Amino acid sequence: MRALCLPLMLLGLGLAGLASAQAVSTPTVPDAARFDALIDEIERGDRVITGASEVHATIARLAALQPVDDAHRELRLRGFRCDYEDLDPPSTGLAFARAGLADAQRLGDTGAQIRFGLCEAAYLEAAGQIAEATTPTEAALALARAHAEPRLLAQALGRRGNQRSLRGQQAAALTDFLEAQRVYRAGGLKREAEANLHEVAIAYRRMGEHDKALDYLQQSVAFAQREARWGVLAVSLIQTAFVHQDHGHYDRALAAQRRAAQVATAHGLGYELAAAHLGMAAAQVQLGAFDDAADALVTAREGFAGFGDRSNEGMLQLLQGQVMAGRGDHTAALTHYRASARAFAADPNPRYQTELYAARARSHEALGNYRAALDDLKLERNGREQGYDGARIQQSLLLQYQFDTARRELENTRLLAEQRSQQQELEAIGRANRWQMAALATGGLLLALLLALLWRQLRRLRRINALALTDALTGVANRRHIEAAAVGAVAAARRRDRPLAVLTFDLDRFKGINDGHGHAHGDLVLMRVVRACESELRQNDLLGRIGGEEFVVLCPDTPLAQAKRVAERLRASVERIDLSDIAPGLRVTVSVGLSLLRADDNGLADVMARADAALYRAKVAGRNRVEVEVEVEVEVEVEVEVEFEAEA
Repeated sequence: MRALCLPLMLLGLGLAGLASAQAVSTPTVPDAARFDALIDEIERGDRVITGASEVHATIARLAALQPVDDAHRELRLRGFRCDYEDLDPPSTGLAFARAGLADAQRLGDTGAQIRFGLCEAAYLEAAGQIAEATTPTEAALALARAHAEPRLLAQALGRRGNQRSLRGQQAAALTDFLEAQRVYRAGGLKREAEANLHEVAIAYRRMGEHDKALDYLQQSVAFAQREARWGVLAVSLIQTAFVHQDHGHYDRALAAQRRAAQVATAHGLGYELAAAHLGMAAAQVQLGAFDDAADALVTAREGFAGFGDRSNEGMLQLLQGQVMAGRGDHTAALTHYRASARAFAADPNPRYQTELYAARARSHEALGNYRAALDDLKLERNGREQGYDGARIQQSLLLQYQFDTARRELENTRLLAEQRSQQQELEAIGRANRWQMAALATGGLLLALLLALLWRQLRRLRRINALALTDALTGVANRRHIEAAAVGAVAAARRRDRPLAVLTFDLDRFKGINDGHGHAHGDLVLMRVVRACESELRQNDLLGRIGGEEFVVLCPDTPLAQAKRVAERLRASVERIDLSDIAPGLRVTVSVGLSLLRADDNGLADVMARADAALYRAKVAGRNRVEVEVEVEVEVEVEVEVEFEAEA
C-alpha cells in the first residue's frame, strides 16, 4: 500500500520530524480551532511527520483536540488517517475508505467525499485493481473542480495522472501533472507544487524525454534538500538513477541509488530503502558485479516483504536470473526467468518484459536451445518496436494536448474580453463605439494568434507524418514504411509474375559496441552501416530499419542468384567500414538472411519469417555470412539439374 499511496503521503510522511516529542503529545482539552490549525499545517507542508510512531501520535493528538459530537471534524480525522496511515491489507483500507465516503455523502461534506474517493482509489490500486480505481478518481475529480479547493483539485489530478501513467498513457498523465502544478501555484501552494516535480519527471522519463526528466529531477532534489523532504529526495534520486541507466551510465546510476539508500536509512524510509537496493542490483548486474547484486536483491526482497508488497516480484526474479546467468548457471537463471514471466503476466510491465526476453534468449543460446533463443529474440524485437512506437505516439499526443490546451486558453481569453467589452458598453453607452473597436481589435489579435498557432501546429503535424515513415536515427524507411511498401511490391510481383527477394540482416555483437563504447558511438556505427549499404543497393531496392540493429531490404524483380550478389555486396561493404576514429581495431560485420516470395505466402510476414530463420542460421554458423532459406536452395538445385539434363 505504501508505494501506491506515496504521492498522497509525500506531503507529510518520510520528510522531517516534528520539532520535539512535546509537539505530538496528546492534549486533554478539545479545541476546534487548534484541531483545524494542526491538520491545515500538516496538509500545507508547514509541519511534517515521519515514521509510523509519529503518524499515530499525531492522530491521537487530533482525536483529543476534536470536539465531542462534531461529525464533520470526526470525518476529517478519518480522512487524515486514510491519507497518512497504512491501513493494510488493502481490503481493510478499502472498507475504511468506502465507509467514510458513505458518511461524507450523508453529511453533504464535499471535501470529505473528495478525500475518501481518492483514498478508495489508492487502495484499489494497492489491490491491483487499476481499472476499477478510475471510477472513484473521476468522481472525486469532478467534485474537486466544482468545490474550488486548489489542494484537493491538484491531488485528484495527481491521482488520475498516476493511474494514466500505470496504464502507459504518459502524455495524458503528464497533462494531469502539469495542470496540478498550475493549480498548486495559482492557489499559492508553492511547497506542494515543488513536491509534485518528481511526478512530472517520471512521466517525462517514461516518454523517453530524458533531458526534461533530469531537469525536473534536479529541481525536485534541490527542493527536497532545502525543505528536508527526505521521502521526496529518496524518490527523486531513485528516478535520477533510472535516467542514467536508460543512457547506459551504470556507474552514475549506482551512485545515485546508493545515495538514495543512505537517505532512506538515515530517515527510516523502509520502502524507499528496498526500492533503492532493487535499483542498485539492476546497475550492478550491468556492471558485472554479480555478488554485490545478489546481496542487494536479498535486502530489497526482505524490505518489500516487510510491507507485504509483491508488486516488484517480476523485477526481483529477472535480476536474480541475470545474476545466475552472470555466474554461468544458465539452468538456474531460466528457473528465475520463468518466475519473472509469471509475475509479469499477472502485473504486466512491457519494458521489463522486453529485458526478460533478451536475458532469457542469451541463456537459451548458452544452453544450445537455439529455437527457444530465436523465439525470445523475436519477442524482444517486438517489445522494443512497441516501446519505440508507444513513445512516439505519446509524444504526438502530448503535442496535441498542448495544442488543445493553448486553443482553449485562447478561446477563454477571447470570451473574457468580449464579456468585459459588453459590461463596459452597458456602463458607458456614450463610449460604446470606442469600446467596440477595442473589442474587435482584441478579437482580431486573438484570432491572428490562434491562426499562427494553428499554422505552427500544422507544420508540426506534417513533420510528424514524415517521421512516421522514416527512422529518426538513420533516415531510412521504418517498419511502417517497409510494411506499406511490401504490400505494393508483393502485388506487383504476383501481377507481373516476377520474383521478389527479401533480405534481413543485423549487426553482429552490436550490444558489445554499445556497452563498450557508449550508445552515442553505437548510433554512429548504425548510421555508417546504413550509408555503406545504400551505396551498394540498386535504384528500386528499399532499405528499412525494423529494430535496434535489425534491417530489411526489399528487392523487386530480383531472382535468387542476383539477390545473393546483392546480399554479398552488402555484407562486404559493411566489413570494409573504417571505424578507427571510434576505437582502434574496431570493426563491424553483419549476418544476412535471404528469402524469395512464394505463391502461397500471405505477405511480407511469411517471407521475413523464412529470411529470419536463414539469418539465425548465419549467426549460428559463425556470423558475417549470407544464408538462404533452405527450401529455396533445394528448389534451385533441382531446376539446375533439369536444365543440365535438357541441354545434354
